[in-house]
Amino acid sequence: MANKKNKAEEVAEPVAGSGTNYISHLPHIIITDILSRLPFKTLFICRCVSKTWLHLLLHPTFAQSYIARTPTTIILQPKNNDLQQHHLFHLDPSSNHVMFKIKTHLGIKCDQKLELVDSCNGLILLGVVYCGEVKLDRLFVCNPITAEFVTVRPCTNLTPSFVCPRIGFCPKTNVYKVVLLANRECGPEVCKGVPTLVYTLGVKGNGLWKRIKVGKDVHGVPTHSAFLNGVIHWIVLSPDVNHFIHSFDVEDECFRPVAAPLEFEEEALKMLTWPKRRINLGVLGGCLAIGDCPFDDEMRFHIWVMKEYGVQGSWSKEWIIEFAVDAPMFSVITSRIIGLCDNGDILMLHNNNNLVSWNAANGSYKIHRIDQMDQFQALPYNPNFCSLRDVARGEPLFNATSR
Repeated sequence: MANKKNKAEEVAEPVAGSGTNYISHLPHIIITDILSRLPFKTLFICRCVSKTWLHLLLHPTFAQSYIARTPTTIILQPKNNDLQQHHLFHLDPSSNHVMFKIKTHLGIKCDQKLELVDSCNGLILLGVVYCGEVKLDRLFVCNPITAEFVTVRPCTNLTPSFVCPRIGFCPKTNVYKVVLLANRECGPEVCKGVPTLVYTLGVKGNGLWKRIKVGKDVHGVPTHSAFLNGVIHWIVLSPDVNHFIHSFDVEDECFRPVAAPLEFEEEALKMLTWPKRRINLGVLGGCLAIGDCPFDDEMRFHIWVMKEYGVQGSWSKEWIIEFAVDAPMFSVITSRIIGLCDNGDILMLHNNNNLVSWNAANGSYKIHRIDQMDQFQALPYNPNFCSLRDVARGEPLFNATSR
C-alpha cells in the first residue's frame, strides 16, 4: 500500500507542476496587491496570461493602487515628421541605456502631427500644434497602455492663442477633466474676455464645456505645469504679478495661488518674463518641487522641495546639481524635473535632448541614451491599466494600434 501511495504521489506531482495555476485560487484582493507591486514591464506581459488577469489589471481599483506605488515612467515624442509616434520608457538607473520601451502608433485619423500637450494619472492629452498654438478642434485623450483614445468635443468659440489646454484628475470622484486655461499674457484688455472652460470626460460632463469664473489675479501662460493631489500647478510668467505659482483644483474648479519660497516671491516683481521661463515645476516623492537654472549660475540646477503642501516655510533648497553636459553654442541651458527613478535618483530633461538621472547620495549622474532620437519632448508618465471605457463612460471610444 505504501508503495502504491508513493507512486500515486509521484504521478500527481508533475500534473500539479505542469498546469495548475495556484495563484488564480487566491482572493482577487490578494492577487491585486501582488500585481500592484510588480514592475511595469512584468505587468505589461501579465496582460496576456489570462482573461482573469487582464480584467484585474484593467479594473479602476487596481489602476489607482498601481499608480500610487509605481515610480515615474516617461513618455517621449521625437521631434521629427512622424505624425503619431510616441514612446513609453522605463529607465534602469544602473545603465546608460533604456531598460524597457513601448512604441505606440495611435491610429488617430489626423493629417497633422499630434503633439504631447500634457500627461496626468496615466492619460495623455494630444493636440495639433501650429506656430505654438494648440488647435482646439483637434484634442484627444489617450491611454497608451490600453491603446484607446477619445476625441474631446470641439470648442470653437475661443482663439487658440488665448488658451492653454491641460488635463487633470479628481481622486475623490475618479473623474478626468480637460481644462482650457486662459493665456493672460495677451494684455489686460484682451484677457478680460477670455474665459476658462472645463470639459468633464464621460457622462457627468454631458459632452459640454463649462465656463469657470476667473479672478483678476490669474495671469500668465500655464507653462511647466505639474499635477499633484488633484491640483494643476504652473509658473506665473507675467512680470506684473506678485505671486509666483498658481493652481487649479480639479474637484471644486477653483483657482488659488500657491506660496513659493520667500526669496522667489521677493524677486518675482523684479523679474522679466524670460528669466521666469527657466524655472519649472515637478513632483518629487509626493511633494511639489521647483527646478531653477539661475542666469548667474546657469551651469547648476537648483531644486527646491515643498515638504508640507501649502506651507511657505516648508520650502527647502534640497540640492544644487552641476552638469558637465555639452550644450549647443549660444544656447540657453535649461533643465526640467521629470520625477524619481526606481532607486530614488532624480530624473531630469536637460537641454531638451538629454535624459539625466542624478544620485543625491554621491552626487553622480548618468546620461541615458535614446537610440535614434536626438531631439524629443518628454513628460512624466504613470502607467495606467484602466480602460477608457470606465473613466470616460459615454464618450465615443476608439482603439489605437500598439506594438
